[in-house]
Amino acid sequence: MPSVGQITLRIPLEQGGQPEQIVVATFDEKRVSAADVKRWMLLHENGFYSTPVIGFSSDCKTSDLRKMEDAIQKTQQIVDDLDSNKYPPELSDVVAYLKNTQSFWLWLAEQERAFLKTGQPPGTEYDGTNLGKCETPIAQNRSQACHQVFLKWHNCVLETMQKQLGSYPKQRWKAFLDAYGIQERLESTID
Repeated sequence: MPSVGQITLRIPLEQGGQPEQIVVATFDEKRVSAADVKRWMLLHENGFYSTPVIGFSSDCKTSDLRKMEDAIQKTQQIVDDLDSNKYPPELSDVVAYLKNTQSFWLWLAEQERAFLKTGQPPGTEYDGTNLGKCETPIAQNRSQACHQVFLKWHNCVLETMQKQLGSYPKQRWKAFLDAYGIQERLESTID
């Protein structure tokens, strides 16, 4: 039986349309505010900050540049929002991980945008990590060049950097929840 100050919120983990997952968070509103819990849940392993804003495009259409630039701008805003000073200190490792991940996705999208604009090969280094093994010679044929960058290079860089970035700090998230007396349960909206 919940205590007097305890409330439960159903918080969608994704922004926008129909969310696939909802976190059911139970907490004491005398300890933490509902607004804070809603904001903190965006940092969840499956939350808003854990997914890229930028979608995958292998069509290589210059007409996609505007959409890419909008997504890059949104991702830059996310990187700026992920400031550990805006969150409880117990979340600093989680915020740092998500900021590093979003910063990488931002760089990846900027490289692909530059290729789409200029035809120049994408970079071979990110944040001190040598991505030379992912270097792709650019074919003269536009269709082949797009395949090389948007599929081969993209996938190689993703695989390399996922190893470098590591996995979401689940233990730090759990310690944070425990410190603030928050219980969570995931629900799926998909049958």
